[in-house]
Amino acid sequence: MSRIAGRLFMTWLRVSARAARSPRWQRVAEWTLGQLGRAVARRRGLTEASSPQALGEQWQRIFPSRRHVPLVGVDATTAYAEIRTVCPLRGTGDVHACHRLMAYDRAAAARMGARFVVLESQATPGATVCRVALRRQELPADDLVAAHERSGRKGTEP
Repeated sequence: MSRIAGRLFMTWLRVSARAARSPRWQRVAEWTLGQLGRAVARRRGLTEASSPQALGEQWQRIFPSRRHVPLVGVDATTAYAEIRTVCPLRGTGDVHACHRLMAYDRAAAARMGARFVVLESQATPGATVCRVALRRQELPADDLVAAHERSGRKGTEP
């Protein structure tokens, strides 16, 4: 990743995370991130992907560096990856803001005909990576429980 691209990405991430936590800005942040995810996916040429491996590899292309978003497993239906970039939400407990922030990834995944699920969020105290899954939209996903759905609280966390 070039230094400039890396700095721009991290600045964008910090601003977006702050907006995703703000009751006043969270809807705007989620909408904007979704639009950006669609635009980047289109610009990077993401297309329908039929295999889990292809889903994972295409998803990696929406980031400045694949090194920070490695695929860690692939099975018959799902690609599993980690997001290792240090997130501004790390340790905050605000998994709902994380869900809003991941609108970027969900929009890109939708372009590939996939669903994107955050299984473990860096926002969870003690977590140092986000564990994520990508699976074709038409396949059942009851076994992929999102981190924000396991949380009992809604909205912005203290």
